[in-house]
Amino acid sequence: MQFHSQRQMIADEVHARPFQHLSAPLKVLHFALMLEEKSISEVRNDISEFFVACGGQAMEPGASFCYQQLETLALRWEAHTEFYTLTLYHNQLDNSWEQTLPGLPDNWNDQLPGELIAGVQIQVLAPSAEGDEQMAKDLFKNNQYIGSNVMRGAARVWTDFRAEGEFFLDRILVKNIDMHGYQCGRLIQRLCEIDTYRAVALLGIEPARKVMQKVTKLDRELAEITVKLSELEKGDESDTLDALMALSAQAEEISADTVNRFSASDAYYALVRMRISELEEIRIEGLQTLEQFIERRVDPAMRTWRAAAQRLERLSQRIARASNLLRSRVDLSTEQKIHGLLSSMNKRTRRQLNLQAKLETFSIIVVTYYLFDLVERTIRHMTTGEPREMAINWLSYSLPGIVLLVWWYVRRVTKEFKSDD
Repeated sequence: MQFHSQRQMIADEVHARPFQHLSAPLKVLHFALMLEEKSISEVRNDISEFFVACGGQAMEPGASFCYQQLETLALRWEAHTEFYTLTLYHNQLDNSWEQTLPGLPDNWNDQLPGELIAGVQIQVLAPSAEGDEQMAKDLFKNNQYIGSNVMRGAARVWTDFRAEGEFFLDRILVKNIDMHGYQCGRLIQRLCEIDTYRAVALLGIEPARKVMQKVTKLDRELAEITVKLSELEKGDESDTLDALMALSAQAEEISADTVNRFSASDAYYALVRMRISELEEIRIEGLQTLEQFIERRVDPAMRTWRAAAQRLERLSQRIARASNLLRSRVDLSTEQKIHGLLSSMNKRTRRQLNLQAKLETFSIIVVTYYLFDLVERTIRHMTTGEPREMAINWLSYSLPGIVLLVWWYVRRVTKEFKSDD
């Protein structure tokens, strides 16, 4: 028995991104940064230097995930297709919402490559903490905030999903009621992923708005071309076909520029919904749940880029129908021209056959003359005296028969042509 070359990779993938064992009190900073033009290997090297500056170890080459536990600080890095996430954990809660942690080097944020697309600050209160409801009200002040019991009532979460502070991070307050270590780790990870995937999914909204404007313009152009199509005279289809080809090229260019973004947004939003369902929310009277908030605020954006993709698809279909209609018109015009050419050729052929039929009588006379002359000459050279005179007389009497024989032969040869005529 031999091992498959990818067996170990498949086994390791199942445990590639484990949940951490966490406990309250806890402060978490989570950042999602776009890769921009940097490769993942360059980002990995920069983050590895950041880990070393924090007192950790350099990452292994080729790693897509790394978690390191230091004295009071824990670091977690994870690579994705178009962005990466960095999560910082500190197990000493000071009740402040400053967006930094003890143990980080000076100007630590300047060492992080990429552009910040999303971030969240989470504080986890211990079960013994009191006044959590008032703390939530004081934290979010006059902002409308949401909250729910999660993990089947093992914890309580409050947030307003508003970017605040130095790095414009969303703030989430979590009250640990009865969570064990890995359960707390799962909750923190899911909250971070909801915030990250929600932000990245919304990257599709701006391209969708631009696509809507472009598609509206192309729709008007297509309508004008379609109206002109019904007014075209024969032979004027070339310019219209060029216009349709240019329109189709623009639609395909827009589709090529946006299809990946729309597909990615759909995939990220599906992850958001999945992570929310994993929270197992229980509604708190008077507050929206996270699921209700996301559906109300993000669903319209999702419908926008889906509507843009559908409008673009319908535009391509309409261009294809107009092109088929124009192509049918060109084909019909071509068939009519070919039909006219064939009719003209048939007329010329009929005239030739008619001329041939008129010359048929003359041909019979000529053939009869030469045949009679040939037989007479033969008789004169091969016989003498009275037999020659008798043979010539009989030849003269048989002249009508020779004429009929020649006429029958000529008619037989030209019979096929006359039947086609």
